[in-house]
Amino acid sequence: MKYALYAILVMFLASCAPKPAVPPGKSVPPGKAYMEERFKSKDAVERVPIGGTGTTFYYDKRLWSVKSDEGSRIEFNARRFSNAQIFSYDEAVPMTDIFKKLVEGYGLKEAQLLESEFIRVNGEVVVYNKIEGKYGRKHIVILSYGYSDKGRTVITHGYIYKSMLRAETEAEIVDFLNGFVAGK
Repeated sequence: MKYALYAILVMFLASCAPKPAVPPGKSVPPGKAYMEERFKSKDAVERVPIGGTGTTFYYDKRLWSVKSDEGSRIEFNARRFSNAQIFSYDEAVPMTDIFKKLVEGYGLKEAQLLESEFIRVNGEVVVYNKIEGKYGRKHIVILSYGYSDKGRTVITHGYIYKSMLRAETEAEIVDFLNGFVAGK
């Protein structure tokens, strides 16, 4: 009987424990209250607006340069053999399906979604995806942030040949992606 009372007391105290609060800001998907926070680099000061979405992208011009800007498609070049693009669509794609737009857009064969998670970038919830697949005859890796809201979708991504991907290169691409600032 004594142990039963202890068990009830422990269960009661556990149920009274404070529940973690959802951080301030935009609501997050169910079960995603605690997400990794990422912020743009202090060196990312060059700014490019993404079409008519109200979304802005900041980048470090010492590492990246705008190759072309067509509004709904912005292409970047970088040192270290990586490239990056930003696509915007006038449709709200579910954030869990954003990687499919990249697979389809590049016509990747043997595509695999290696990682996918919700994170906060500059205060906004985005989905981070890491995709590997065959583009033409070469294997590439795509790192992307996807954002969807109010009838629009923005996908910021960097890609590199799989054979060229190193930890420092991946970190540079992620640092580049952290320049994403969603319009409110």
